[in-house]
Amino acid sequence: MWPTPDAFPRSTLCFTEMLGGLFLASADAAQRMQFLVGRLAVGTADNCLRTHILRGDDIVFAADRAELEHRISLLMEASAEGCVTIIRHYIEEVTAAHIRCLQGVFETGAPTAPLLQLTRATQSTKPAGLRPARHATLNARG
Repeated sequence: MWPTPDAFPRSTLCFTEMLGGLFLASADAAQRMQFLVGRLAVGTADNCLRTHILRGDDIVFAADRAELEHRISLLMEASAEGCVTIIRHYIEEVTAAHIRCLQGVFETGAPTAPLLQLTRATQSTKPAGLRPARHATLNARG
């Protein structure tokens, strides 16, 4: 038979949960920032291409150039707001992970869901309708 593993201390499980939350928060922030940079690159390249195409008579295309400059400034402003929002969300997630960890370690605050308990599955936890394992049927025969 397999020996039963010792239970992890509560603090170990809380710190593991916190590290998982930190990893997910950083992965989410990195993905959002990459998407934002991609959108910014496409918008900037589009405006640069349009500016290059509009080179010519300054009097005729002055209104178009002013519109393109307005678009690029609006794009930069929106990107800055997006970056601030992403970083603010990342800071909130990191702070929430730390708070949950400290509440779990010191058992304070609102009751949370029980931490993951790793146990071996027993025979009674198998869903109905599954065939028994081959070695069990061979042993039953004899």
